[in-house]
Amino acid sequence: MVISINDIKKNHITISTHNHENLYFAVGYSENNKIVRIALPQKSLEDAIGEITEFHPNYSLSDKHNDIACKICQIYHGVNLDIELDQLELDPNSSSSSKTTIKTSFERDVIIEVAKITYGTVKTYKQIAKSIESKAYRAVGTAIGNNPFPIIIPCHRVIRSDGKVGGFRGGTPMKVEILKNEGIKIKEFKGASRIKL
Repeated sequence: MVISINDIKKNHITISTHNHENLYFAVGYSENNKIVRIALPQKSLEDAIGEITEFHPNYSLSDKHNDIACKICQIYHGVNLDIELDQLELDPNSSSSSKTTIKTSFERDVIIEVAKITYGTVKTYKQIAKSIESKAYRAVGTAIGNNPFPIIIPCHRVIRSDGKVGGFRGGTPMKVEILKNEGIKIKEFKGASRIKL
C-alpha cells in the first residue's frame, strides 16, 4: 500500500492538553478545525495523548486548543458548560483518519441524541434507542461505548433500565464520579451503583 504526502497531511491532527490536580485532559483537532477525539482524563500526559494517537497516529502537539481541553476538565468536574456540536467531526464520510471518528450514520444519530441529555439528568440506553426509532438497544450501547467525544457528548449520563450506572470506557468509578459532580444522587445497593429512575 502506498501512502501519499497528501494522505499524511489530510490525516494529521493537532493535540492540545490541560493538566488539573494530577489529571491530564487531551483533545485532538483535524486540519479542518473539528474535534476528532477527546481523551478521558488520565494520570499521565503520555496516556492522555496515547488515547487519541491510538486512532490518529499522525499528530503534533500545540497549545492552540488548550482552552477546549480546559473546558473539558471543567465539565468533568461538574461545571455546566456547552461545546457546540458543529465543533465536532460528526460526518461518517470524513477522511480525518483511516479510522474515522464516527463510522456510520447510526453512530452519528446515537451521538447526537446523547448530546441532548441535559446536565444533571440521565436517560437509559432503551430511551436513547426509542428516541432514534430503533430497537437495537445493544447497538446503541456499542455506539455510546465508542463515543469519541466523552465528557462533551455525555455518554456518562446513559444508564441501564434497572437504574444501575452501567459500563463506561473510563470505568464505572469514573462514571459515578462524573455523575456525582453533576449533582446526580447515586446509591450503592447490592454492590452496584444505582440511580433512582
